Amino acid sequence: MPSLAGPASPLPVTGSARRNALIDGIRGLALCGVLVVNTMSFPHVFSSPVGVVDPADSTLALLIQAICVALFQAKSYPLLMFLVGYGWAMRTRRQGRRLDADVVASRRSQMMRQGVIGVLHGLFIYYGDILSWLAVLGLLLLAAPRRRLRRLCLLGAAWGGLWLAVGGTTLAVMLAFPAPAQSPVTVHWLTHAGSWPEVFELNRIGYASYFYQLPWQLPMMISLGIAGTIAGRLRVLERARYGARLWSIGAAVLLPAGLVLNVALAAWRVALYPDGETSVIDFVTQFTGPLLAAGAVCALARAWHAGRAHRLATFAPLGRMTMSFYVAHTLACTALFAGPAGALGPAFGSLGLFAFGIAYWGAAVLLAPAWIARAGPGPLEALVRGGGDERSRASRRNTIT
Repeated sequence: MPSLAGPASPLPVTGSARRNALIDGIRGLALCGVLVVNTMSFPHVFSSPVGVVDPADSTLALLIQAICVALFQAKSYPLLMFLVGYGWAMRTRRQGRRLDADVVASRRSQMMRQGVIGVLHGLFIYYGDILSWLAVLGLLLLAAPRRRLRRLCLLGAAWGGLWLAVGGTTLAVMLAFPAPAQSPVTVHWLTHAGSWPEVFELNRIGYASYFYQLPWQLPMMISLGIAGTIAGRLRVLERARYGARLWSIGAAVLLPAGLVLNVALAAWRVALYPDGETSVIDFVTQFTGPLLAAGAVCALARAWHAGRAHRLATFAPLGRMTMSFYVAHTLACTALFAGPAGALGPAFGSLGLFAFGIAYWGAAVLLAPAWIARAGPGPLEALVRGGGDERSRASRRNTIT
C-alpha cells in the first residue's frame, strides 16, 4: 500500500520548517501558468490577459493565443488563492481552536510586508500584480481557523454565491450591451513608451484598472481562500482517507468538464478573430478556469498518493520561492520589452513571448534547488518571513510564498 504521505521526496528538509512536497510541487507547477500569461500580456497594457495576436495575420500566433486561453488563462491565480487558505490551515492546524496570538501577529506582519512589495511591484514593474491580491486574501483569512467548520462552510458558500451572482449579472450586461470590436492591429504599449516615467504611468493606470474588478474578484478570492482553509483543516490533499473519493470525483468530472469548456472558449476566440469582441470570453475564463484547476489538482493528488506522480516533487523547490522568481521574471520582461530598455515586443511576437515564458519557468525549476541548497529561501521570501519569535518561526510551513 503506498504511503499516505506520497512518494519519498529527494528534497532535503532544512531547519524546523516542515514542507509538504505535494503542495509545494503544485505551487511550483502553478507558477508556469502565471509566467506564461504574464509574458504574453506584458508588452500590451489594456489588452486581453493573454495579450494580442502578433503578427496580426499569423495563424500560428492565433493558435498560441488559443492554447493560452484553453490551458493557462485564469487557471493558476485561483489555484494560488486556494493554496493561501490551505497553507494557513496547515500552519495553524496544531494550534487547535485556541490560535496562538503570536502566530496571528506573525502572519499579519508577513502579509503586510508582502502587500507593500505587491503594491510597489504593481505600480512600477508590472500592472498585473498578484502579490498584493494574495496578501489581502491572507489578511482576510486571519480569523478563519477560529471558525467552526460548519460556520466556515456556510461562509464559503455565501461568498461563492455572491461571486456567481455578481459575475453572472456582469456577464449578462456584457452580452446585452456588447462593446465594439477592437482593431486587430498589434499595439505594443510598453514597447512604445518613450521614457521610464511613461512606463510607470502606464503601469499605474493598468494597476488601478484592476480595482474595478473588486465586486466579483473579492468574492471569488474569499470563497476560494475559505475552500482552501476547509480543505487544509480536513487534510484533503495530504491524507487519502479524507480525499480519495473527492479526488476521484474531481478527476472524473471537473477535469474533463473544465477541459471541454476552456477548449470551447479558445475555439470561440479563434472564430471571433479578428472582427469580434473577445472581452466576454476573457471574463468567462474567470469561472471556467477554476473548474479546470480544481480537476487538475484532484488528478495530481490521486496520482501522487498512488505513487504515480513522483516527478511533481521536481517542482517543489520552485514552490518554496515563487515570489522571488515571479518578481525576477517581471524585471526581466521590463528589461526586454519596455520602450526605454529593450523594446523587443514586436521582435518576439506571440510565439516568442510564449516560448520565453515557458523557458523562464523551466530555468526556474532547474535553479530553485541549487539556490535553496546554498542560500535557503529566496530573497523576497526571507524578507516577507523575517521577524517573529522561535515559536512562530517554527510554525511557518507552506505559506503562500
